[in-house]
Amino acid sequence: MSALMLTILTVVLSACGGSTGSTSNTGQSGSNCSNVQLTFWNALSGPDGPVVQQLVTQYNSSHPDSKVKMSIIPLNNFATKLDTAAASKTLPDVAIINEDQIATQAFRNVISPIDDVMPKIGYSANDFPARAWSQDEVAGKRYGIPLFINTMTMFYNADLLKQAGLSNPPTNDAEFQKAAAAMNTGGKHGFQITTGFPVQQIFQQLLHQFGGSEFNADNTQATWNSPAGLKALQWMKNAQAKYSQPKLPVDADVNSFKAGSAGMIWNGIWQDTNVTGDAVEFKGEAAATPQIGTQPATWAGMGSLTIPSSNTSSCTRSAAATFIKYVVDNSAKMAQGGDLPAYRKARNDASVQNIPLMKAVSPSAENPVFPPSVPGISDAFTPLGNAVGAVMAGTSQDLQKSLDTSVNQANQILKQNQQKYGSTPKK
Repeated sequence: MSALMLTILTVVLSACGGSTGSTSNTGQSGSNCSNVQLTFWNALSGPDGPVVQQLVTQYNSSHPDSKVKMSIIPLNNFATKLDTAAASKTLPDVAIINEDQIATQAFRNVISPIDDVMPKIGYSANDFPARAWSQDEVAGKRYGIPLFINTMTMFYNADLLKQAGLSNPPTNDAEFQKAAAAMNTGGKHGFQITTGFPVQQIFQQLLHQFGGSEFNADNTQATWNSPAGLKALQWMKNAQAKYSQPKLPVDADVNSFKAGSAGMIWNGIWQDTNVTGDAVEFKGEAAATPQIGTQPATWAGMGSLTIPSSNTSSCTRSAAATFIKYVVDNSAKMAQGGDLPAYRKARNDASVQNIPLMKAVSPSAENPVFPPSVPGISDAFTPLGNAVGAVMAGTSQDLQKSLDTSVNQANQILKQNQQKYGSTPKK
């Protein structure tokens, strides 16, 4: 899995020289700055890493007044590295933070509001999907600029689909049921779904498609035990019973698909190079996941460029803003590394739309399912993941009770987080 999902991607730029993250240009205005040195940490260990390195190299060649040095940090060590830097007041200058971590890092004073440099960055809500733009707003201030949106994707065996007498991948529930049933023959499974990742994400997607939401309007109560939530979970159980092997562990869906024994799977966009092209001995194709319910919604992960709180130098903040704008302006290039650009102009660029995968999933980015920008929100999802996993594994038979129990547990976590983080970010 690419550095995005499992979780997903945090990029950090740090000013060199000194533990405060500032440079010798402190106090100068952005227009008088020169020789600003920035360090770029990231966890882009997949094919997107070399692509971003190319952007860094191009930036350095075209911006004589500032230079960026890029370092890749292993994903499993990135959070610790960030915490250590925050504690020692050596946070770097720019960071790509995951969609579920924006508020948490803002409340912990790890990242700072970027309203002061927005005139230099220059984007507005019209440049991005509305949900992506709002995700980076916390307590009335802007903390980031969306860089990429990596969506849940349907991968299908085009050979099996053709043998079943169908020429196009399903786009709605009726078409999905028809395709899955048609390919569910001869020892093949029309659709494979596991008991672990990404079943929680599939549930969230279906919940929104059926008109529900994970939380109430002020994000103080979990609400996924609604009729829409029950409908979503029942759909998943029915699909498992009809078309999938039961009790599949994590990644068994991918392995089954690669072996040619599954007609369709839903997984992250980052699986593309693992299940299509030369990676398989059949015609593996990618498409947007079907819209099962009445509302368009696709689970996705997002990475946003932010400026950590230690960056107080006006010159460093100005250089960081210039770098952010450069990367986003040129983010069409990231499609070559498997990342779907969040910037609408970049996503609609011919170089992106000429990539079949990107063209197929591009519309999904307009209706992404993200958690609310609430500090510690990821913790509140743990009971949901456990409940959905237990239902799919067959260890929990009562769907409504499972959802109710997980909601009660999540509400306790939400309450604890309110006490832990308070109502406004730390200064």
